[in-house]
Amino acid sequence: MIFRCGGEMKRLCIYVTYDFENIIDDYIGCVLKELRKVIDYLVVVCNYEYIAKGVENVQPYADKIYYRENKGFDAGAYKDVLCRHLSWDEICKYDEMLLVNDSFYGFVYPIENMIHTMKKAGTDYWGITRAPCGKLEDGYWYDTHIQSYFWAFRKNVLKSAWFRQFWSELEYPYTLNQTVKGYELGLNYFLKQHGFKGTALTDMGHLNCIFKEKENPYMLYSLELMRDLKVPIIKRTSFYLTNKGFGNALKALQYIEMHKMYHSELIKKHMFRISQSLQNQGMLNLLSLKKFHEKYKNIYFYGAGVYGHNLALLFDYMGWQFTGFMVTDIKNQTEKCLEFNKVELGDCDAVIISVADKRTCVQILELIKRRYAMDQILSPNFIR
Repeated sequence: MIFRCGGEMKRLCIYVTYDFENIIDDYIGCVLKELRKVIDYLVVVCNYEYIAKGVENVQPYADKIYYRENKGFDAGAYKDVLCRHLSWDEICKYDEMLLVNDSFYGFVYPIENMIHTMKKAGTDYWGITRAPCGKLEDGYWYDTHIQSYFWAFRKNVLKSAWFRQFWSELEYPYTLNQTVKGYELGLNYFLKQHGFKGTALTDMGHLNCIFKEKENPYMLYSLELMRDLKVPIIKRTSFYLTNKGFGNALKALQYIEMHKMYHSELIKKHMFRISQSLQNQGMLNLLSLKKFHEKYKNIYFYGAGVYGHNLALLFDYMGWQFTGFMVTDIKNQTEKCLEFNKVELGDCDAVIISVADKRTCVQILELIKRRYAMDQILSPNFIR
């Protein structure tokens, strides 16, 4: 067991991870190693039955490991630990409790820096990023709030009967939308309602003016958060090809590499592996993409929207070449594109469907495969 140097405050941390292959990736080992520098007791919750690979990334750092079905996502895992496994008397022995999930890479700055900064803030609870007000896809409006992938609660919150009530009454969410409403937004509102004050690391700087209504800071401004506000993490979802801020995330990755702040190969290794399973997000299988690029001389991107431009940025980052964009209809296109019906592909040519909408992706595939072999076409994980 590697023990931390916790400083003046005594801290408990509950870290939750989920993986479709039951793997604890190397980047998680880096996160846990850094957390142990400021944590006195670390609980790791695996939202699956066993660790198939990577146990060496958790065992040296965790004081306790729990396994459970992925019921209620992160919120359900926290609820189970707080309401079933740890007593509140035990929890209240700590000055601060951290609730952390596996949705980010880091830490690119020493975690002690962030802990020291947030200690000076003197609030009852804190997080890393604050989201501006906005609305969910179902039209539900929400107020500005602290995002829940990294949350810290001080002793006065831990001792509060209201805080315990929230967890005992929290229903296990069954969808991401329910998780955001009931857990992230719900707990923010609950704490504010009962007089607790919270802040985020991003509140401590001068860039809040760039975060517009409905925007998610960590999805769009990875570079600015890291470089200018010293945010020590980068979110996994910022590297999804469907993300409008993908190019910004790549710039953040290049910034990390330029300044040797973090082992960037851990990010790429993880993203290449999980890209095989990101079906709902429409991610390309990056392992297949690499082989596809190596096989064909001329590669076209079918679609010149956000996805297509992100794919072009990825190719540029990887040092790969692509021939150009093609579309069904070139009218009203701001990008220089080729019209699909006027392009003749040879045996050394291929097409990558670069659209984020599943229905459109299927329609394009039906169109292309009338003229070309399936092994000349690569599509997002919408299509298996």
